[in-house]
Amino acid sequence: MASVVRLGAQFPSRRLRTSARNMLDGIVTAIVHGPVNAEVGLLVNDCIVIDALVTNSCVTSLDLHPGGRAVALINASFITLLADTPGLRLSARNLIGGTVVDVTDSPVESEVVLDIGGGRELAAIVTSHSRRELNLVPGAHTLACFKASHIILAAEY
Repeated sequence: MASVVRLGAQFPSRRLRTSARNMLDGIVTAIVHGPVNAEVGLLVNDCIVIDALVTNSCVTSLDLHPGGRAVALINASFITLLADTPGLRLSARNLIGGTVVDVTDSPVESEVVLDIGGGRELAAIVTSHSRRELNLVPGAHTLACFKASHIILAAEY
């Protein structure tokens, strides 16, 4: 199913359709350039900044700059859900806590939708076995993690 998002007051007449289940629009907070890639911070609600890794040429072609707007596209299958484990260390740059608000279960896989605050949701596809093992039911708290390189950024032109 394609996701559709209206791109806020900044982009009132445009809508974007994509196969990515998660589309989070936000404000660019920072850009840190490396030799080839740049890490772009995107404020997606009052307190969550997600980090995306894109090429420097993409930063230029998308005209990304602090204070500008962008949309993060994240495929639900790129998101891993895990129990809140003290001392947990991961290589994934993005780790976001949320509350399960919806589960669509099947014999093989499940879609788990998290409320991450500020009216924002994040959907993940996990095996049904993992969903049961983690007891991911509405009201449960869990962590969602995903790599910065798994985010596609879009910007209005």
